[in-house]
Amino acid sequence: MPVLRVVPLHKIRRHEEVDPFRVDRLVERIGDEGTQVNPMVCSEAASGELVLLDGATRTEAFKRLGLEHAVVQLAEPDGVTLETWHHVVRQCPPGELIDQINMRSELILTEDEGTPRIHLADGDVHSVLGNGVSPNATLSALVDSYIGRWTVSRVAVPTGDAASWRFPDWSAIVEFPTLTFEDVMKAAVGDDLLPPGMTRFLVHERALRLNIDLALLQSAGT
Repeated sequence: MPVLRVVPLHKIRRHEEVDPFRVDRLVERIGDEGTQVNPMVCSEAASGELVLLDGATRTEAFKRLGLEHAVVQLAEPDGVTLETWHHVVRQCPPGELIDQINMRSELILTEDEGTPRIHLADGDVHSVLGNGVSPNATLSALVDSYIGRWTVSRVAVPTGDAASWRFPDWSAIVEFPTLTFEDVMKAAVGDDLLPPGMTRFLVHERALRLNIDLALLQSAGT
């Protein structure tokens, strides 16, 4: 059976940044529903800290709503599968995306074949290197160059065919490196966060449809 706990929100550590636009939308929806439908998923670090694997946007929405606690499901590393989402930037002139990346001093465009890599709809491909920042900070700076400016969707396979099938208006695909579970835990504990919308955790035995009344999560004495 899944292990569930009610925990203070301040004890949950994110491994990724959040998209403020997605948080805004979720705050409104959760406020209207008045319930926590599904638990966030956390794993316990060696230090005893709870690292959030799934539910970063919901966690920030809960904080915005003034909640004190949340129901989380505890997962062991062998109970989850980590996959990578790749970003599809849509309705964006490719030249403008490249301009935005070039404007950031911590990013360098190169013709190397490493990831992260930008696949433009016109066929050009560019890799992105960090300039004096960590690999995670490089990824975050790259995502920050387009998030909030253009529509961004996600695909599991970073190819033009995969993007075209679902998003005919795609302009670029941002291909991310493959991460390990240890990478995620280090990002959270070390406060070197990954960008939003990159990690995808599949929980083998997921608890769903709890529908917990938010009023039960507001009190510090819960």
